[in-house]
Amino acid sequence: MRLELPDQSIRPLSNRSPESASALAALLHEINQPLTAILSNAQAAQRFLSNTLLDRAELHDILEDIVADNKRAAGILKRLSEAIKETYAISNEDC
Repeated sequence: MRLELPDQSIRPLSNRSPESASALAALLHEINQPLTAILSNAQAAQRFLSNTLLDRAELHDILEDIVADNKRAAGILKRLSEAIKETYAISNEDC
């Protein structure tokens, strides 16, 4: 499933400073890292499951890595959400 953003949600990003663009790129990188690790580990688990000689300990380790990477991605998104809420709360108080 692909997320399609309306044009109006993209336009404000083009008006941002280079520092904002750099911060956004860093944030996207931080989110992408654990998601890439989750995919890689899930694919490794699939390969392990298709192998007739299943190393249960190795599969357990892979699944632990998936859980840890998922928690890391969720933490990043939670901090981002809190920062956005804080930013909008501050800007709404100024009105």
